[in-house]
Amino acid sequence: DPSENGDGKCNYVTPLSEISAQFPGYDFSLVTEEEWWTTEESHEHLLERCQVFRDFLLARPEKRIAVVSHGRFLTVFTGEDKTQFNSFWNCDAREFILSTDGTMKQGKVFLRVETWPWE
Repeated sequence: DPSENGDGKCNYVTPLSEISAQFPGYDFSLVTEEEWWTTEESHEHLLERCQVFRDFLLARPEKRIAVVSHGRFLTVFTGEDKTQFNSFWNCDAREFILSTDGTMKQGKVFLRVETWPWE
């Protein structure tokens, strides 16, 4: 579950019934709960989610997988800069190599938009 982690209302997920009605052409079959997060998540739980997602990716037969997620989740998941809450810019497109032992290293940065929309 690569959903966001944070302390703002914008970081909590829209209920499954609403989002599936808004996007009827998408497959939400891997989503098992109506609501994901309605309160702030502990760092320990975030680490557990990262491990579950890592195991999910390692079990996939594909060799290249596009992951679309949120900056805070990806920062923790990839082990990026641990001094920052979020080390990903909006619309970052990066390559990471996930080894069978679960370790990860960064490959190329394909796209980076280094501005925030509110600046």
